[in-house]
Amino acid sequence: MFIRFFRSSFPVQYLVIGLIGLVLWGKALILPPHIPTPEGPVPLYNLLYTLLCNFPHVAVILGFLLVLLETWWLNVLFNNNELVLKNSSLASLIFLIMMSSSPVYLTINPLNICTFITFAILNNLMNSYNKADDLDLVYGAGVSVALGSFFYFPYLLILAIIPVSFVLFRSIRWREWAAAFIGFITPYVFLAVYYFLTDQLHQQIMVYEKMAASFFFYPIHLHTDDWVIGIFTLVLAIWGFYYQLSGPMEKTAEIRAKTYLIIWLVLISMLSIAYSTSLVVYHFIMLFPSLTLMLTSTFLGIKKKRVAEIIFLIYFLLILVNSYFYNPD
Repeated sequence: MFIRFFRSSFPVQYLVIGLIGLVLWGKALILPPHIPTPEGPVPLYNLLYTLLCNFPHVAVILGFLLVLLETWWLNVLFNNNELVLKNSSLASLIFLIMMSSSPVYLTINPLNICTFITFAILNNLMNSYNKADDLDLVYGAGVSVALGSFFYFPYLLILAIIPVSFVLFRSIRWREWAAAFIGFITPYVFLAVYYFLTDQLHQQIMVYEKMAASFFFYPIHLHTDDWVIGIFTLVLAIWGFYYQLSGPMEKTAEIRAKTYLIIWLVLISMLSIAYSTSLVVYHFIMLFPSLTLMLTSTFLGIKKKRVAEIIFLIYFLLILVNSYFYNPD
């Protein structure tokens, strides 16, 4: 039912995705979870938290609208680059379900903001493939990484995805590397000037130094249902990874390179978990774009469609039940 319906991509599919999102976020819209407290040097998230911490319902609505926008953008990104079955909207639905997989995710938070920025980075890097004049795209990717770190400090390490893309796309022009670095430092130059003018520069440098020199490995406290959903997702992702590597669909060198770029995003995101502090549970959101690609490959690759529908329905119901019957506090 789900997979057959979402194999195509028309406005009605996105309308249904929005309605499913309302179902998954229904309890949060009535009893909103707390917006997570800022951790580390995150000037933009500090500002956002100050504005929204006393308005949890507004924070949930903004988070929901942001996730809906991301579901659409991710699907466009995958379809335009032929990473999934052409004109399928299934990736949108899977991403929405993942972004709703824990009640604590159901509000605006640093990671769903950074996910939006990740899509901007991937869009720039994928559009730069075999493009002669791509310095503006690479520069924009560098700027985006820096802005993301203003919301969530460990996002700094996502900068590594840019040189990884150069290697995968076989680009060795030094100007691209320089453009990415200049783009990355540009927002920090403006931030440093602001701190200097407000006599905070020395204090903030100490904060950044302390954060950069420290590794935080917080224990991950998850309930049994969260572990079940996580393990279920991991098994489906490994299954999808197998389909990506051995599936019958012929892939050009460009499609393979872009697929590997998405996979590399998982590895880089896992490395940055050491700086996630008390936001370690939210950190897993960084994996969701890549896991969405894997799970989409799984459900589209299973030959027995009835089996695929049953597995998908079980996955959806697990997350739906978790949304309503698990108390994040």
